[in-house]
Parts: sequence; C-alpha cells; structure tokens
Amino acid sequence: MDDGQLLPMLGAAAMGAAAGAAGVFAWFSAQVKRERDRLHHVEQARQLSAQQVTQARKQIEQLQRENHELRLVVRPAPRPAPAPEPAVDPAEAARLYAESKMQPAAPKPQNSGFRDTVVLKRGE
Repeated sequence: MDDGQLLPMLGAAAMGAAAGAAGVFAWFSAQVKRERDRLHHVEQARQLSAQQVTQARKQIEQLQRENHELRLVVRPAPRPAPAPEPAVDPAEAARLYAESKMQPAAPKPQNSGFRDTVVLKRGE
C-alpha cells in the first residue's frame, strides 16, 4: 500500500468514526432528553400530590375543629345520678327464700278442656 491509498482509507475511517460518534451522540442525547422530560413530569406530579396532601391535612384539621365545636354545643346535659337501691339485709333475704320454698305450689287447673299429654313407649 502506498501513501495514495492509505490516506483516503484513513480519512474514510476517521469520517466513518466521526459519523458513528455523531449518530451515537444524537441517540444518547434523545434518550437523555426523554429521561429529563420524564423526570420533570414525575417531579411535577410529586409536587402536585404534596400540595394535595397539604390541602387535605388542612381540611382535616378544619373539620376536626368544627366537629369539636359542634360536640361542645350539642353536649348532653348531665344526668342525675340514679338513686341507690335500698340495702337488702341478707338475713331477711334468706328468710323470704325459705318461706317461699315452704309454701305449697299453686294447684293446677283441673278442667282445662284438654287431656294431659302422655308420652307412649315405642312398643305400644
């Protein structure tokens, strides 16, 4: 190979490398631009959601204040304490129980109009 052929080949290789580098640079710059746009969009969405959360918290605090004020207004009047039940003497209670057990049971009505139910055995 002589210098007449070597120089155009080196020039063509350099031009090809430059063109390839330019293509790769263009592709990477498009990727970087797309990622920047996506990052910008995500950041805007994050800021918007942060604002919405702040507004929601303020609304919750306001509602809690209003709810507390309404509870104070609607608070029921205090009820009087119930009257205490009279104390039951244990001896009196035992006497009443024993008397109730000693009394005969009330008689059953004789003519109710219906026969008493009788359970029959299986063999009958």
